[in-house]
Amino acid sequence: MIEAPPRLLDAAARRSKACQAVVIAALLGAAALTDPTHPLPFEVCVFHRLTGLPCPTCGMTRAVCHAVHGHWAQSVAWHPAGVILAVGLAGWMLWAAAEAWRGQPIAEALRRRLGKALIIAGVAVSGVNWVAQLTGR
Repeated sequence: MIEAPPRLLDAAARRSKACQAVVIAALLGAAALTDPTHPLPFEVCVFHRLTGLPCPTCGMTRAVCHAVHGHWAQSVAWHPAGVILAVGLAGWMLWAAAEAWRGQPIAEALRRRLGKALIIAGVAVSGVNWVAQLTGR
């Protein structure tokens, strides 16, 4: 049986992967350089501003900043999905950089399954956390 040659990424796809890696690295780098207790100089949650209630992602920015700083307990205290998001972003950055460097996709099916699992976990944790916040638990 003859094996098919590996699928190569065209120049635009390689640039896209490299751009993804650079943008995520910049975001994680900015998170590492900020004070995790006050990462933004302004309030961004429109839902909270309009309703007075926390939104499902309230605290996520602080949680990611704490996770990037290695403050795991504080990250989980701000939002339990913050660590999931930080790890997912770091993995996405590394995977995209590796694909750009190699010029070919790496384990596409595994990447899709992992991405889907991380999104489902993040949404589930955010939902449970939101209900807990709304009920005061």
